[in-house]
Amino acid sequence: MILYAVSAEQSAVQLFTAGILPSILIGLIDAAYVMVYARIKRVPLGLRARWETIRDTTKDASWALGSLVVIFGGIYGGVFTPTEAAGVAVVYSLFVTMAIYREVDIAGFWRILMSSTFLIAQILLIVTSAGIYSWLLTTSGIPQSIVSTIAALHMPKWELLLILNIGLLIAGSFLEPPAAILILTPLLLPIVRGVGVDPIHFGIILAVNLSLGMYTPPFGLNLFTSQAIFEAPLARIYVGVLPFLLLNFVALMIITYIPAISMVLLWH
Repeated sequence: MILYAVSAEQSAVQLFTAGILPSILIGLIDAAYVMVYARIKRVPLGLRARWETIRDTTKDASWALGSLVVIFGGIYGGVFTPTEAAGVAVVYSLFVTMAIYREVDIAGFWRILMSSTFLIAQILLIVTSAGIYSWLLTTSGIPQSIVSTIAALHMPKWELLLILNIGLLIAGSFLEPPAAILILTPLLLPIVRGVGVDPIHFGIILAVNLSLGMYTPPFGLNLFTSQAIFEAPLARIYVGVLPFLLLNFVALMIITYIPAISMVLLWH
């Protein structure tokens, strides 16, 4: 959302706010599926949700949960910007993991630092290339030509949004979200604006699409990550992920065609 905010020149705080209800909707749909699946497959229960268990678990995780308070409290309280929140979160997380939980030592910190350096270098290369690409698109007039072509086709708004959703899902399964956002936003934003879609609403649509793309077969990045973690065959992961993909696509359609879900918190 921060990358989209920068690319589309929109408020990151408004994007975060607009994402609250869509996130809850997706979470409820996934939770309902998990509950139904567990009942059908007779999955054995773990710890029951007693108040004592919830209290003890929350107490153990209180320092980790504090990061949410620091990040969102600081952003919505006007203490720092979303970008500055990232730096504050890093410092807080280092303190908690090294001083409170003692899960990371100096050697572990050095490994994390080196890994982050390589990751940031890759992202900066993408940002640089995407910036050049965006400039070329803008100066060449390609977005304007596409908008004119779509306008000439008199395509209904619902049909355009459906085509864009399918295209974004495909793009999200091949591209990582940062690259996809930086490359596609300058191209697609004029098109959706031309049919009256609010840029904040489109930012939520884009974010949900790219999230789904991360586990869309056959090339979704999280599919290969899951294979590495759980050492399960890809074919089995593909089958297991399909119900979530279908249900979340339904959620995406609801979010796309009912803008109030994203925008209602911004109207008050």
